[in-house]
Amino acid sequence: MNHVLRPVGEDGGSPVSGQHLVSFSERIDRPDFVDRIVQTLSATPMSHVMVFACPEVDFASLISTLHAQLECPVVGCTSAGEISEAGFVEGHVVVIGLPRRWFAARSVLIKDLASADFSALNDTLIQNRLALTTSNPSKTNGFSFLMVDGLSMREDQLVGAISPGLLGFPLFGGSAGDGLKFEKSAVAFEGRVYENAATLTFVVTNCNVRVFSVNHMTPGQTRMVVTEAKPEVRIVCSINDEPAAEEYARLIGKDPNQLDEFTFAENPVTVRVGDEYHVRAIQRVNEDKHLVFFSAIDEGMVLSVAHAQDIVEHLDAELTNITTGFGAADIIACDCILRRIEVQKSQKSLKVNSVFQKHGVVGFSTYGEQIGPLHVNQTLTGVALFPPTAGD
Repeated sequence: MNHVLRPVGEDGGSPVSGQHLVSFSERIDRPDFVDRIVQTLSATPMSHVMVFACPEVDFASLISTLHAQLECPVVGCTSAGEISEAGFVEGHVVVIGLPRRWFAARSVLIKDLASADFSALNDTLIQNRLALTTSNPSKTNGFSFLMVDGLSMREDQLVGAISPGLLGFPLFGGSAGDGLKFEKSAVAFEGRVYENAATLTFVVTNCNVRVFSVNHMTPGQTRMVVTEAKPEVRIVCSINDEPAAEEYARLIGKDPNQLDEFTFAENPVTVRVGDEYHVRAIQRVNEDKHLVFFSAIDEGMVLSVAHAQDIVEHLDAELTNITTGFGAADIIACDCILRRIEVQKSQKSLKVNSVFQKHGVVGFSTYGEQIGPLHVNQTLTGVALFPPTAGD
């Protein structure tokens, strides 16, 4: 099944390559956008539908209607921006359908993240994973996709805790967003909308699958030590025994009174985990002049200021490397909001959009990304889906 293609112009979309997903977007300023979504998805028997919605939409109403009118499960989340078939957009709903011919899926709702019983949850995940694979023996490849409330501040604990329940299924995901408001984000499951929650979707397929994670940051020589922090709320109070915002600004050569999301996007910090470095992105400076982070932070953590490679060249090279030799790909992606900010500030949106279109990328901008047992920032995580091997 090919992508649903829209002509350039009316909906802002343009043709993309791909073979197996049904993916498209709708502008929410069209009065009939929900009807158009239902009509498009109803043309093909679906196993599952995923929805990434701009924060301006009535998310509860949208999800309730889709749940009532579609003959398959619907999961979704609010976004910090959308990635449509045309690349970066805003004010859209991006929809991905998994046709039954190629996919089977089961989703699990994880409520009340602050008090979740992860032991019982892993039992539930294992049961769903085994039920899915047992009932679909011809679909021998798979992945797991996590959508989690990006304001819950529980992503780090969640991905670490659920790893045993995945039974080897590679995991990627993204944290639901709210544009740049940081006020309210949510996930959707069985027709209802939830905060402080997550959905985990197991997918099996006869397509070939590659789950991946890329970022264009290289750790530098400038290091700092977190000397006072509030880990439960991801706040760093002091760095190198100095006020956090002032010391960070000094180390990157900026005025501490002019720190903003553009500064953080251009000057991220990384932490070493094993042999790899992962970004610990800064969200904002709070009223106490402390630094609020997008992911886990703790006292004693050593951070390195990172340097960015060219995001367009790096993205194209990485996606080309992932897809070379496998045929035309469909890619579902979770892309950090700080990457989007960097692209927009550097006026590279058209070039990045061209890369997304070239590689068949759709998805959403996030408040954080998940890959395996890790919650990361300023990263693009995703799954590339390729035609089945001959004979499958």
